[in-house]
Formats: sequence, structure tokens, C-alpha cells
Amino acid sequence: MFKKIFTTLFFIILAIAIFFFGFSDSYKLSLEARVKYFMGDYKEARVLAKEAFELDPYNKMAFSILAQSKISAKLLDYTEDATRYLQKIEQLSVKGDFSEKDRIKIKFYCEIMMEKYYKLSPTVMTDKALYALCTEQFEKFKKIHEELF
Repeated sequence: MFKKIFTTLFFIILAIAIFFFGFSDSYKLSLEARVKYFMGDYKEARVLAKEAFELDPYNKMAFSILAQSKISAKLLDYTEDATRYLQKIEQLSVKGDFSEKDRIKIKFYCEIMMEKYYKLSPTVMTDKALYALCTEQFEKFKKIHEELF
């Protein structure tokens, strides 16, 4: 008896899930956003999750992916900015004898990136490798700042 009830409930829940995921554009988009998120395409995941959330504001998956992709996109932006600023610092330091103006620029770059790092707020679902890269770059800026100032 219990087995029949359990089997019936299982198939009812399965039918409901297939209905929602098969016919709801919001859930299709949120599943696609989830795949994009786990593949590391945070910006595309954010766009898809936002669209899914606009279609159905009760779609928890879309809301979750939207929030996580915003956080991951900030981390990704941090790494891109850090790479750009480290290249600028390297260009200034290649000269060998840099002026006080160059020192101030380097200090400014370091302080900007250290402040941006403190504002990052990773969560449990945040890509650990991406956050580790951010931390590694932060340590570089911190070391440069300590050595020069």
C-alpha cells in the first residue's frame, strides 16, 4: 500500500516538474543561466537569469543565479582591472628610475585595487579558483604598496 502511494506521489511530482520545466519560459531560461554560470560565463548567466526573473518573480532558481552571477561578475571584473593595473605598474617600473609622479600613480593604483578587494563579498557558491585569483592579485598590490610606501 505504502509503495503504491509513494509511486503515485512520485509520478505526480515528476509530472509537475516536467510541466514547469518543459513549458515555462522562465524555468527554461533559469536552467540555461545555471549551465552558463557553472561553465564560468557569469555575464551571460546574469542576463539570462534576469530575463527569467522578470518573466516569473517567484522563480527562486533565477533569483539565486542572478544574485550569484552578480557577485561572480564583480570578482571577474576585479581580476580584469587588477591585470590592467599591474601591467601599468610594470610599464612604470620598467623605466628603472621613476619620478615622484610615477610613485603616486602606483600608490593610487594599489589603493584602488586594495579597496575594491575589501568590497568583494564571495559566498559559498562563488568559484573558489576565481576568488583565489582575486586574493593572489590583492596580495601583489599589498606587497607593492608596502615596499614603496
